[in-house]
Amino acid sequence: MLEHFSAGAIAAIRQAQEEARRAEFSRMNAAHVVMGLASDPAGLAGQALAGAGFDVRRARLAAGRIWGRGYERAQQIIPADEAREVFERAVAIAGQTSPLLVDTQDLLRAILAQTEGRGHELLRAMAIDTAALLNRLMAAREAELAGNAVPQASVQALPRHYHPRLLAPLARQAMERAEAETRAAGHHIIGTEQLLLGLLETAGGTAAAVLSRHGLGVDDVRGIVHRVIGPGSGTVRNPVQSRYMGEACARAWQAALARHHEQVGTGHLLLGMLDLDAGGALHMLDMLKAPLSALQYDLEQAFEADPRAVEPVW
Repeated sequence: MLEHFSAGAIAAIRQAQEEARRAEFSRMNAAHVVMGLASDPAGLAGQALAGAGFDVRRARLAAGRIWGRGYERAQQIIPADEAREVFERAVAIAGQTSPLLVDTQDLLRAILAQTEGRGHELLRAMAIDTAALLNRLMAAREAELAGNAVPQASVQALPRHYHPRLLAPLARQAMERAEAETRAAGHHIIGTEQLLLGLLETAGGTAAAVLSRHGLGVDDVRGIVHRVIGPGSGTVRNPVQSRYMGEACARAWQAALARHHEQVGTGHLLLGMLDLDAGGALHMLDMLKAPLSALQYDLEQAFEADPRAVEPVW
């Protein structure tokens, strides 16, 4: 079925499969496709969704509240009936012009036409005006057909990839505390568990406020870290970051970019770790029975309450 789909459309569908796998569903539905489309800011669908205020992380929270988790482990994620209907409708929409090539805007138009599908339900749950979204999408499409450049958000001028210089002062302090925790324990690698400690130790940070609100303290986390990991091999001068730390920082920068922030704050770092679904920090939080969804929700609420602030006051 995908032989007439563009590379961008196929990439969005692949990302939709990952969204389904992330929520432990064996079937990909139209809501997953919406999130897949939003993950590509270069596509017309992604631009229209971003302009309408759609955010993938908020969408995951909304989807979790509506449908929960699937608790299904499958090696292959297959389309549900409504997703197949979206693909077929997108082919019909794209077939109105020649040559036949289904792109991301065709997929989003198909989802918007499927008013009883989960894609539409997710957009409504996020208070997205679907009529305005369609108008925005069609305007972007007309601009592209006319050969005009689609206006890009100012965030596009910022670096695409994470670099330590992007850390805001409190986030830099948290990183320094994470390194100090690593050296004090005699370890050679700074992991997300040390970053979790660093965030808790950084007074005035959004992450510390949210974590403390849910009963998480430095001593409790440090005790779990020492019990699970144990002491290191001795004096360490220059510990290096783990792969999970690097990935968490990269995701933190993406969280900052999504909010048009020019720096990474402690809240972004915590969002990056929660978004990772792996690493020592999540293992420690799980052992402490921390409510991961509630932590992410509170972070999102803090940023929504003060959207311009890199370090919103909770």
